[in-house]
Amino acid sequence: MEACFLYNNILNMIMKQLITCLLACMGLFACTAPSVTIEGKNEINRQEEFHLYCCQAGSFIPIASAPIDSNGCFHLSVPLPQEGFYLLGTERGVMHPLYLKGNETIRLRFRTKGIVLEGEQTPENQVLSQWERAATLVREHAFLYERFGGGYSTDPVTFTRELEDLLRVRQQLKPEKATDNATFNSLLKAKMEADVDFYALAYLQRNAGNLSDTVRLSNYYQEMQPENTLQQTALLQLPYAGEMLRTYVWHKYGDPVELREAFKYKSTCLSDFKFQQHYLYNEITRFRYYEQYQQLIDSVGKTFFGKSYQNGLELIEKQLAWSKPGIPAVDFKGMQPDSSSLALSELLGKVIVVDVWATWCSPCRRMMPYFKQLEKELEGEEVEFLSVCIGTSIEWDSWKEIVATEELAGHLIFINSWTKGFAKEYRIVGVPRFLIFDRKGYIVSVNAPAPNKLALKELILKTLKK
Repeated sequence: MEACFLYNNILNMIMKQLITCLLACMGLFACTAPSVTIEGKNEINRQEEFHLYCCQAGSFIPIASAPIDSNGCFHLSVPLPQEGFYLLGTERGVMHPLYLKGNETIRLRFRTKGIVLEGEQTPENQVLSQWERAATLVREHAFLYERFGGGYSTDPVTFTRELEDLLRVRQQLKPEKATDNATFNSLLKAKMEADVDFYALAYLQRNAGNLSDTVRLSNYYQEMQPENTLQQTALLQLPYAGEMLRTYVWHKYGDPVELREAFKYKSTCLSDFKFQQHYLYNEITRFRYYEQYQQLIDSVGKTFFGKSYQNGLELIEKQLAWSKPGIPAVDFKGMQPDSSSLALSELLGKVIVVDVWATWCSPCRRMMPYFKQLEKELEGEEVEFLSVCIGTSIEWDSWKEIVATEELAGHLIFINSWTKGFAKEYRIVGVPRFLIFDRKGYIVSVNAPAPNKLALKELILKTLKK
């Protein structure tokens, strides 16, 4: 179903709560762990904290943070859980990779297009910095443009040129002999191979609608082997491993509507069980409703994820508990066209089906005829249909005009707030949304199917039988 999204789906809250339990499960910290000091200056935004993340088991695990002072400077010193790749950045900004071993000091500056290392650096970070600089445009145009203001993708001809330039750099760097550190060399080789295929596929994924048979892309698309590069043993130690797995699954299946929720089925294209675990767990962290979580857990079984994921799953379950079917609904009310108020609680005694929309939302308007048809089909049943428009006070007249134009009847209310009350309690970040409550006012679904799907009617009829 199409949706008009008001905000991005933000996972920071979940990740913050996972820090302690994930580190404990993985046994990362030890009192004798070597430490690293990172200091530098942020020339972009002086209002945020810097965070250091460990790349482990396919996840970004926060291990330290440091405030930025009034001059844009920051200083961070922390014991390292292990040698390997780390990411440094702000919560809302782009993350930048570093290779850390401990007992070292990193000095750098954050600029619009990336970080600039200053002073004496380890051989590992010198080589890594070369690769990251070479990959800047390809990475931004492939997928990172979505993550910061002013970012953009580019046309296929330009991307092809950038990708082929990056391939030449990969050949020149010779990662197998880049430094005297064999562990780093092996991981760098894995990263460079995975990066190129990930960027190439990510560009296709995000620009599929702009491509045609007449568009010539790099010959590399015929040569690449993502089934090897994006499923290699070291993948879960690399930055953006979760994104890489999701992109590989898209490469195998595309995005047909009938498979959008078939996460278990899609995971079978991943050869390693650990990759399947991480892919499915990564999808769970993106869920916004308990129903989505429960559906996936029911399909694979909670023990599928193993002990290392259990604490994380429990925290996610708590985050989504507000939407769990069977809990009491939070009451809400709005203004009817005649300026009188109507509350959800006034409709109890019948199954309540709610259509949430906004005056500016075209997909919402397209769903209205289906919603009205469903009302007719269930006429005489113990069902109440409630139309809820969310907006601001200046939209009141527009709402009433749409009510008249679309010939909406029955229970109609306008709620004047996107930031409190109904919208906040039910996490309304995109419309249209459809909700169902039972006769006693308990949640049946806060993410019900759209009325143009038979599944909505089936869920209503199932609720009526209880």
